[in-house]
Order: sequence, then C-alpha cells, then structure tokens
Amino acid sequence: MTQLTDEELIRQTLEGKQHAFAELVRRYERRVSVTIRSVIGEIPQDETADIAQDIFVLVFRALGSFRGESQFSTWLTRIALRHCYRESKRRKRKGALFVRFGFGNNDDDREPPEERFAGTSKTDAPIIAEERKTAVMEALKKLPEEFRTVLVLRIVEEMSVEEVAEMLGISTGTVKSRLFRAKDKMRELLAGQDVEVAIDA
Repeated sequence: MTQLTDEELIRQTLEGKQHAFAELVRRYERRVSVTIRSVIGEIPQDETADIAQDIFVLVFRALGSFRGESQFSTWLTRIALRHCYRESKRRKRKGALFVRFGFGNNDDDREPPEERFAGTSKTDAPIIAEERKTAVMEALKKLPEEFRTVLVLRIVEEMSVEEVAEMLGISTGTVKSRLFRAKDKMRELLAGQDVEVAIDA
C-alpha cells in the first residue's frame, strides 16, 4: 500500500476525514516532542504530551492557511517553536534540554542525544558512561535557549544548516555562528570531563 503524502493527508483532513489528521499526528509527534524539549527543557512526559496536543490543535486550526510554500514539516515546526517559546516564557524557567527520547516513530531509531553530543555512538561503545552523560546534560542546561534550539534542530533532528536557518527565520551565517559558539561553550563547560563534543556545523 502506497503511503499518502503530507499534501494528500492535508487535503483529506480539510475534507473532514479525521483519520488523515491522525496520521499526520503520528508521523510528526516525535518531531514535536523533540522541539518541546529543545525549548522548554526536561519536563514530565504528561506535560510534554499536553503541550504537544496544544500544538497539534493549533496546526489543525491553521491547516487551511497552509499554502505549500515550504514543506509541511517545516511549517509545523515553526508553529511548534512559536508555541514553545510562549510556553517557556510563561513558565519562566529554562530547564534541562535533554532526557532520553523515548518517543520515536516506528522507523526512527536514533541514538539518545547525550550520546550524539558526547561523541559516543552505537559503533563506538555499547553505552556511554553515566558520569559522561551527566556532564553533557548539565552543560546543556547552561546553554542559552537560542543555542539549545539550534543544536536540537541541527544535531538531533539532523537538519541542514539551510533548513535550520529557514525554520528559525535567520541567516545561515547566524546558524553557523550559534553552532560555533555553542561548541566552544560546551567545550568550556566540559573541560576536564574527558568528553569530546561532537558537533559539526
């Protein structure tokens, strides 16, 4: 059975077919969850689910305005980012960025982000040492929100610099600058921890 495109699912949703939007939610729920944690930080899973639900409600209500000028995933993530920035300000907190992402779609088996940032992969070692994970996560907590967001989109979501720039409405030069400064800051924070920061701009 051929998988429907996002555009076909959007058209069916606008025609009143509820299962079509449910499929869009299933397809992008992990991306939304990652975005929430990139901006707001470490929060209970039920709170993440509530915020994700709010985001998808916003997406559903705005779906008729989607013109296909960008990919649906890009448009959706912009809505998610705006909502998360508002929520972050409301909470007046900048919690930890990462926990192990246990969301995942059926076809998504990415490594935990703390392993990515610490330069440890499945091929390098079966599991990153607990003290190294803790050091990385504590360093990430101290990064400015704008740096954390760029890191999540670039490293965890594996977007290109150009895609991150489009997503955030900034130049590619700004993206590269934030990544460079984030890497330097991470190295500074992890000095003496024997952790290599694997962040490629």
